[in-house]
Amino acid sequence: MDDRRIEVLLSAVQTGSFNKAATREHCSQSAVTQLMNSLEDELGVKVLNRSHAGITLTPEGEELLPLFVEADDALRRLAARAKRVKQDTVLPVRIGAFSSVSNRWLPRAISEYQQRHPEAAFEVRVGTDSVSDWLLAGEIDLALGDAERCRGFRWHPLVDDPYYAVMPASWAPAGATSITQDELVKRPFIMATCNALAAYLSPKPASGFTLTCDDDTTVLSMVAQGLGVTAMPELSLQNVPDSVRVLKLEPPVARQLGIALPNSPRPAAVRFAEFLQKEQG
Repeated sequence: MDDRRIEVLLSAVQTGSFNKAATREHCSQSAVTQLMNSLEDELGVKVLNRSHAGITLTPEGEELLPLFVEADDALRRLAARAKRVKQDTVLPVRIGAFSSVSNRWLPRAISEYQQRHPEAAFEVRVGTDSVSDWLLAGEIDLALGDAERCRGFRWHPLVDDPYYAVMPASWAPAGATSITQDELVKRPFIMATCNALAAYLSPKPASGFTLTCDDDTTVLSMVAQGLGVTAMPELSLQNVPDSVRVLKLEPPVARQLGIALPNSPRPAAVRFAEFLQKEQG
């Protein structure tokens, strides 16, 4: 059944005239006549009464009218859905990610996904405390962060990322491979907000300062300069300076990294999230 013929039929019924229907549908009156003749031929039923006064529905047309209306609505919804599906396929998946995630395994994940789905495109925004705000505002399609910052969204855990003590090499106990949290916080402490230490460390530092940034390299540089000790997740520990020691933390503590999706996620974002879950599982 041609959706154009249904559309023109409903215009003719609403206006009561082939001429008025032709004006509304931006075609000639003869085109409307041909479309209606074709429709009736296909159905094998006379739908319209034609006269010099205009057109009216036949009894058969009256019976079929609700179905024509239903079909027109269904076809419009089909076209709208197809448009959304096409846009979802073409538009890039917008990702908000922690810097540690975007540095360590997100590039590889995107590369492997695009090898399987060459049509896929991505936009990546790097941030820490901002990812949940971006997701809430609809500025990104999914967030890659920790459970602490991604509360209130559809959460899919991926990996546990353990914290380590990080200190100037000259401050580390000789031969030590680990240090307790209680001992660590007795030293001048760099409370790096990007590592959410207030949420993950049990004891509170006795002294030190707060560093607000999204750059793990900056934190390591502060430690290397002897400004204090800190704790950092394993995923953040890359390119550690020689003057910095990394020790296991006792008792151990880890952040849970995963995927946060909005309540009504884009299908393309869901597909990428499912891929990440499978690859990290």
